[in-house]
Amino acid sequence: MKKSRIIVTLVAVLQTVGLLASVVYAKEDDSLPPVPQVEKCAAAYLYNIENDRVLFELDSHETVYPASTVKLMTAIVAFDEFEGALDTQITVTRDMLKEVAGNKIGFYEGEIVTVRQMLYCMLVNSANDAAIILAHATAGDTASFVRMMNEKAAWIGAYSTYYMNPTGLHDDLMVTTAADTALIARYAYSIPDFIDITSTSKYVMDATNRSDYRSIYNRNCLISKFYSVDYYYSKAIGMNAGATTQGGYALCAVAEDRERGLTYLAVVLGAESEEGKLYNYINGTNMLEWAFGAYDYAKVLSSSSVICELPVKLSSTLDYVTLVPKNDITVYLPTSVNLKTDIKYSYNTYSDSLNAPVEAGAEAGTITVLHGDKILGTCPLITTSSITRSEFLYFLEEVKAFASGRFFIGSVISAVVLSVVYVLFRARQREKKLRRMSMRR
Repeated sequence: MKKSRIIVTLVAVLQTVGLLASVVYAKEDDSLPPVPQVEKCAAAYLYNIENDRVLFELDSHETVYPASTVKLMTAIVAFDEFEGALDTQITVTRDMLKEVAGNKIGFYEGEIVTVRQMLYCMLVNSANDAAIILAHATAGDTASFVRMMNEKAAWIGAYSTYYMNPTGLHDDLMVTTAADTALIARYAYSIPDFIDITSTSKYVMDATNRSDYRSIYNRNCLISKFYSVDYYYSKAIGMNAGATTQGGYALCAVAEDRERGLTYLAVVLGAESEEGKLYNYINGTNMLEWAFGAYDYAKVLSSSSVICELPVKLSSTLDYVTLVPKNDITVYLPTSVNLKTDIKYSYNTYSDSLNAPVEAGAEAGTITVLHGDKILGTCPLITTSSITRSEFLYFLEEVKAFASGRFFIGSVISAVVLSVVYVLFRARQREKKLRRMSMRR
């Protein structure tokens, strides 16, 4: 029987492994495969959503031009303002249209559209006229809307981001970072409908008072093959892509593997185009594919694994009980981790033995799973069996306990002292009696 607080390596017993655990940046973990191939861009960022883990960074805190990723914040502010009212109607005005430049759908003065339609047009097709219309509908004018954008960025924590317009058209003063863009994208991801909209490969906008229906295709080539078949990525589920001459090509992409429960966010900013290759898509896909291959969930502790035995007293049927983990521990780990050799275990029991009766499932200790010096998870150790108590053994134990108790010992000592006093007293009395008798003679 091992004593409590024994640190042991249970690799031979525990081969396979619930709590989510920390992982370090890919570039800092020697057990990982090489980092993803990222080139010809100004900044990049890769993040796992379920486990709140940054897996890869490239100059992620350097300021760069945001390009079309600005529309993520435009959508966020509009969603905030029109929450639960996306079917609110907007009448397109001349003031709105005269601000439009760059990519556009081509709305008409006096055309009646809805907030929902403009969100689809802006997020699916990166339409600048839809962004301007949303800005006016939300704040009354573009300048006021931009102030709301900057306030929201600060509230989210994107302190290195500053907006000058809601479209992403270049302005020397409008900057962001890959890390900030990821923060903003994570906020957008949490908004109901956002991913559904940005995952739409083709949006059919209903006819309006000034136009027949419009077929609008997603400009994010990870989502749609309409503009290019070279970059389609089946795991991609949304966000946006675009470019400016000064800012280069940008991508903010979310991809998922539902069966494995893994969702990743990739940001690429300031990417180049070379020989017809767009490195925002190439780098984004490389990072996402690397993440899906380099990380996965692994069961590092099984609830069916016997960890140790504890002696059981006061039972005539069993003199020990086995302890097992209360639950499995499954963690997010690099796939290169060898579960047999790299995972270690430490356990302790609350006592060296148990007294019957013992109930199955009673907590009797804890076990901790470690990878190097990192704690992956901790869970209680519980008993596997119910063990009844022998009333005879219990009676003997009670007698023994009583006999060794202070009260019993004190009572015995008191009785002995009283007995000695009594004997001495009686002896003294007899002595006096004998003296009186001897004097009478």
